[in-house]
Amino acid sequence: MRVRPVLASAVALALIVAPASGAFAKAKPKPKVYCNLLGDKPNDGAWFVPGVKSAGLDILGGDMATGAKTMVAVLKLSSTNFSQVGDPFSNLSYSWRFGAQSTLGQVYEFSATLHFGGTVTGAASAGGVGVPVTFAIDSAKNTFTWTIKRSDAKNLARPKNVFHGFYANSYVLSSSADSTDPTPASDIYPDRALSCLKPA
Repeated sequence: MRVRPVLASAVALALIVAPASGAFAKAKPKPKVYCNLLGDKPNDGAWFVPGVKSAGLDILGGDMATGAKTMVAVLKLSSTNFSQVGDPFSNLSYSWRFGAQSTLGQVYEFSATLHFGGTVTGAASAGGVGVPVTFAIDSAKNTFTWTIKRSDAKNLARPKNVFHGFYANSYVLSSSADSTDPTPASDIYPDRALSCLKPA
């Protein structure tokens, strides 16, 4: 007849101990979000010719990300106002490059060219081969954005792809204006990892 009180005491003790034990359980770490993969000091967008300095040549940073269907690259500048009023040197023909290496052996590079009259066009290549690209300028954020389809870059279908060695350059008449410093080996982006960008 004493079994029931003992059983009840055991159940009560279990209810007290269980929450206390759970409180010490380690929380599952949140997935890493990759952002600001490339950075550069401001106000250094200058050509070798004295006096030729432009916010449009000044690279601030960049990001790259992949999704299930696309790869997106974003380059941030100090300005994307290339009008003669906003940038009197823009008629000298500017261009930009942004890219990264892959652990699978390819270089993914995105470029833009400022043409006479203020039009900017974009291009992209994967492993040295040109691929179709959608290019856009966000004048509010001063960014260039390139988007390519994974299906147009066959090596993006291979597993264990990690991007590293991010770089960016700006040019005037094909001569260097601004170049980013080499990124540390720890600055990587694993294929399809979470990012501050939102590729499709």
